[in-house]
Amino acid sequence: MTTASTTPAAARCPARPRPTEGTPRHPRRGLASMRGIQGFRRATQAGVALVVLAVVVGREAAIAAGAAGGTTTSGESLCPFGGIETIGTFLATGGYVPHVHASNLVLAIAALLVAFVARGAFCGWLCPFGFLQDLVAGFSHLVQRHVPPVRRGVRALVRGAAPLARLDRPLRLLKYGVLAWAVLGAAWFGVMVFRDVDPWAALLEVTRVSVGIGTVVLVATFVASLFVERAWCRYACPLGAATGLVSRFSPVRLERVEAVCTSCGACDRACPMGLEIAAATRIVSRDCTGCLECVEACPRAGALDLRAGLPVLPTIAFLPRRPADPASARAES
Repeated sequence: MTTASTTPAAARCPARPRPTEGTPRHPRRGLASMRGIQGFRRATQAGVALVVLAVVVGREAAIAAGAAGGTTTSGESLCPFGGIETIGTFLATGGYVPHVHASNLVLAIAALLVAFVARGAFCGWLCPFGFLQDLVAGFSHLVQRHVPPVRRGVRALVRGAAPLARLDRPLRLLKYGVLAWAVLGAAWFGVMVFRDVDPWAALLEVTRVSVGIGTVVLVATFVASLFVERAWCRYACPLGAATGLVSRFSPVRLERVEAVCTSCGACDRACPMGLEIAAATRIVSRDCTGCLECVEACPRAGALDLRAGLPVLPTIAFLPRRPADPASARAES
């Protein structure tokens, strides 16, 4: 005859420990990193890129079938920077510079609103050109991981170029000069002076049998992305410069909790824009793309928090925390 166990269910199946600030956790690696926030971000980037690709392919198919180029939707009509370039002409005459449409102006306003609400989220979550640079950088990391000679060669190049690191900060100012040149040049000359060197415009016309300065810049950007993540975004993107200026007024910010952070540098290594996160209290850089890669890489729960709040209102933390690893939690206790 058997007797039923009187052991409480909670004792037989111990509850998973709740994540607390400072609890060690294992950052996701490889394909596992595509779950959660990063998976949603990559899906968003890919979705936007596919929409642009569909528009470009549809336009090329229509032109091949005999339709006039001006009667079909252009990929350029989906670029927010066209709206920023034409702002001077639009305010002065109510019209647009060539190659710019009303959709460009609407998207420019939307991108600047996103910059105010969510800082650099447009660059990190929506920009298809940034997504392509991420793919190139990801390919580079994959090859280096599985081909040791390539990894050693890249590391040797990085070590040799270490003295150039002092140029990083002044070179980041270049994109603001590009922004001023593009906007003032379009207003003065009535044409998109930036278009001839724009790598995105060159990519949209990659099927054309022509090689211009824009094509050279495009190739240089992808080659640079093999060694420096988001090279175009860091140093030359005028749209990123415009959204970065607006983002300075955003109530949203990423905060590092010094009492929890161990200054291990994992966030610095994960940041595709090369920002020094482990030494900052608030990450409010104009170069931040809001990708949250630093949060994903952080091994301490609660060390990095995404917060929102105005000076006259309470601060709100709204970044969901991933559960801590149970084994690590038990080890610490």
